Amino acid sequence: MKIITLTLLGLIIALPLQAETATPDAAPVPATGKKPLWELGIGTVMLHRPDYLGADEESLYLLPFPSVVYRGDFLKADDDGIQGLFFKSERLELDISGGGSLPVNSEDNSAREGMDDLDPAFEIGPAITYKFTLNSPHRVTGEFKSRALISVGDSGMHYEGWVLNPELRWEFQQTGSVRWGASLEALYGNDGYHGFFHNVDAEFATPIRPIYQAEAGYGGTALAGFVRWRFRKDWNLYTALTYYNLDNVSFDDGPLFRQNYGIYLSFALSRTLFKSSTLVP
Repeated sequence: MKIITLTLLGLIIALPLQAETATPDAAPVPATGKKPLWELGIGTVMLHRPDYLGADEESLYLLPFPSVVYRGDFLKADDDGIQGLFFKSERLELDISGGGSLPVNSEDNSAREGMDDLDPAFEIGPAITYKFTLNSPHRVTGEFKSRALISVGDSGMHYEGWVLNPELRWEFQQTGSVRWGASLEALYGNDGYHGFFHNVDAEFATPIRPIYQAEAGYGGTALAGFVRWRFRKDWNLYTALTYYNLDNVSFDDGPLFRQNYGIYLSFALSRTLFKSSTLVP
């Protein structure tokens, strides 16, 4: 297991992380029932995860990240990510979603030894969300995300492929400061997306690592559980555990595929430092 401390890569995962770490009650609510228009803070997240989906080696990352909450009339950024960017009705929203993958030093991964390192990459694209419940402490939503994978290397940014993510999510607001939840998500990628992690070019082929070109198709199913807790007014704590089942994925015949499951653990702590004097409903 490798321990890696990174700074800039915190920005790559800031968008999806912010969607998980902030809470709608991130600020103490004044007697008027209104909240600050915006809040700014900082946080640190620990991520324990496989080097890539299908890897049998893991890394521990320590990443700083910015914490941002904005409660505008048109655009909102809070525990639900970025909202109202394209379309919003009582039950339906069309927004943007993001994600990211962290770099892999091939010298530290036996399956990739001798290959080029995996560059860090970010994912971005539209997301459509349907709210099955309204005005309830139990929130059930269905979301469909379509994102492009863009790597970031010495030669700049490069489009690698695309991925589709249908997701079913349940959340329960236990108290004003504690929220629990779970989600079930599937992954479908094109050949470029899966190939970014699993392709083996001729120059890197060996007797035990043949040339391989990943195909488009099913990329796994993820089951996650998480809890968020706000304490001492300006502090937020978040932890999550995600299990990926990789049985019958489209790249399971590749030489870089070493394990048919993946376990991801994240733990984040953030603090709000600045708040707007303007209050909004």
